Amino acid sequence: MRPVVEVENMRGLDDIIGKHKVIICAGSGGVGKTTTAASLALRAALMGRRTIVMTIDPAKRLANALGVDALGSASTEVTADGAPVGLLSAMMLDQKGAWDDLVERHAPSEEVRNRILANHFYQHLSQSFAGSQEYMAIEQLCELHASGKYDLIVVDTPPTRHALDFLEAPQRIADFLDRSVVKWFVRPYFSAGWATMRLVNRTVGFLFRRLEDATGVSALSQVSEFFSDMSGLFENFEPRVRRVDELLRARETAFVLVASPEEQVLGEAEYFLQKIDELGMSLRAVVLNRVHSEVDGSRKAIGAEKLKPLLRHLGASDDLARVLAANFEVYESLGRGDTLRIEAFRRQLKRQVPVAAVPNFTSDVHSLAGLRSMHPYLFNEEGSVSLN
Repeated sequence: MRPVVEVENMRGLDDIIGKHKVIICAGSGGVGKTTTAASLALRAALMGRRTIVMTIDPAKRLANALGVDALGSASTEVTADGAPVGLLSAMMLDQKGAWDDLVERHAPSEEVRNRILANHFYQHLSQSFAGSQEYMAIEQLCELHASGKYDLIVVDTPPTRHALDFLEAPQRIADFLDRSVVKWFVRPYFSAGWATMRLVNRTVGFLFRRLEDATGVSALSQVSEFFSDMSGLFENFEPRVRRVDELLRARETAFVLVASPEEQVLGEAEYFLQKIDELGMSLRAVVLNRVHSEVDGSRKAIGAEKLKPLLRHLGASDDLARVLAANFEVYESLGRGDTLRIEAFRRQLKRQVPVAAVPNFTSDVHSLAGLRSMHPYLFNEEGSVSLN
């Protein structure tokens, strides 16, 4: 059996695991991104690297892929039959908990901390403000990185366009919390309430109506109180944004794009390639999941009619032979389509970017054994179908 497409030697992915401290897996939804992140993390742990894999997606896909019941905001050691699996841990971002931890670290006093945590505007911001989840994920990434507890941190991001939100979140939040805006919010007359503000400026009144509609906070004095109480955090915000930006662009951080051969998915992948290049970040590898392989390497279809006699010779009835031959013909067509689309996509990549092709498995991955079954294709292990 010939592989779907000639692919560069996968020693590249082992090198990426061995030489980087952060791997960020990004891609469309439904392409196996979470299982790829978990499989890379498992490989690193088995190589002896202290590894943690973190998901931003609130769905339980990472827990399912690792074969564990649940994950929380604290790191959880991954075990098999009660025994640790190498040096592997996992966690799921708790957006509200991450914001609360941030307040705990930066509040100047217990009184201020309690006032912030009870503030209705803060509660909305920490749970549903646009970009909040992505920003806190990066905060969590920086905390893990600064802790020095792990040799490698693998991040499973939301789907592609949301993953771009993840990358741009620090600057977006920084723009929102621009110092001039903060000072404007804490003007003394702000706490006078909505009626006074409407008289002061009709434009400001329109803005606040929109703000009230968006946040559900009718007492605007709560917003003023929030900004006043959080002033210490805002003062330190710009240096943290710079630190985050430096980490995402650092040589020790690797971006791995996960996709599948479908035309729409590859279109989104091309968009991601363009944006990540504009942001000055480096793509280190591409993983293509659910790839169909052509059995006939010459790309000349064997054809259903040629298969039927062979199938009947093997004991299949006429009806079964007809069904199996037709199914084979469809699969070959899928394989040819995957090959052509992958080859076109590869022409847009830089020459040194390795590409791994993982076949379309017969079932989803829901265990450590399932993650391990991806390794021959990700890392070109002995015994796998050659991808060269």
